[in-house]
Amino acid sequence: MDMRQSVIAAIVLGAIASGQSIASPSPQLRQLFTTNACPGCDLSNADLRGYNLAGANLRGANLQGANLQDATLLLANLERANLSNANLTAAYLERANLQQANLTGATLVLATLRHASFRRANLTNANLSGADIRYGDFRRANLSSANFEQTNLQWARLNGATMNQTNFEEAYRPRMPYGLNLW
Repeated sequence: MDMRQSVIAAIVLGAIASGQSIASPSPQLRQLFTTNACPGCDLSNADLRGYNLAGANLRGANLQGANLQDATLLLANLERANLSNANLTAAYLERANLQQANLTGATLVLATLRHASFRRANLTNANLSGADIRYGDFRRANLSSANFEQTNLQWARLNGATMNQTNFEEAYRPRMPYGLNLW
């Protein structure tokens, strides 16, 4: 056996021993990785930790339960995407389009969401603690029971947002433009 075959055998045996399976990516994941676009795709429970998906078109995609921890989604189009129960911890979503997205129960702890648009999005029970949401647009979004503890909401737009039992404890909001004053 040459060195290359030995390395491959070691990887396969290591995966078998650890109980992990070696599976090729689904056709939809291949499409995403090849074209940086997969609108309407079913990527539920996909493991996309740390992937660079900057500018990706995932409009209407099902990312329910997906792991996008530390992923880069700069300028990504996630309009009407289902991100319920998705893990977006420390994800980079600056200027991302999340209009009408379902983020129910999503984890966005320490995420960068500057200039992101969440217009009419559903963030019920979402955890955004410690996130940077400067200039974020949450107009008409459902923020019921969401956690914004210690977030930076400077210049964020919350006009018409539903905020029943929303936690803004220690959130940074020195000035509110557009005449909005919540507390």
